[in-house]
Amino acid sequence: MYQFFSKFGYKKRQCEWLPILIVRICLGMFFILSGFFKLFDSKQHTIVLETLEKAHVPFPAFSAYLLPFLELICGILVLIGFLASLASLILFAIMIIALITDRLASIAAHGGLMILENFLYLPEVPYALMFLWLFFSGPGKVSLDYSYGKKKRRSTY
Repeated sequence: MYQFFSKFGYKKRQCEWLPILIVRICLGMFFILSGFFKLFDSKQHTIVLETLEKAHVPFPAFSAYLLPFLELICGILVLIGFLASLASLILFAIMIIALITDRLASIAAHGGLMILENFLYLPEVPYALMFLWLFFSGPGKVSLDYSYGKKKRRSTY
């Protein structure tokens, strides 16, 4: 029985690149599209600007272009797995800032455990957790970071 679980655990670890790749593709595509539409669709851009002004973010006009641009660029980097840890850290920070400046006010009216439940329902929470996971796990074997690192490892030996 021990051998079965030992082999199963080994095989499972050999396939850990697959869920990392799936998460990277989904998050990357989502943030590419999100950033793109916030930059180039005037209605979406106006909503971002109004949200930043309402949250009293410094330099809202500048931030209304910077944040979607970072979402777009970091989404591309996460998708292709290039500088994925840095891009994940930046997007993690954006999610935390979005939670603090905008989303927490929407759940403050509730009391007790309802605050926690409503907090965990916010989409920024799982996004932030996935970016934190990608930051620490790295982009996996199917990525430009891994390919580049593999070439570097070969050249040093």
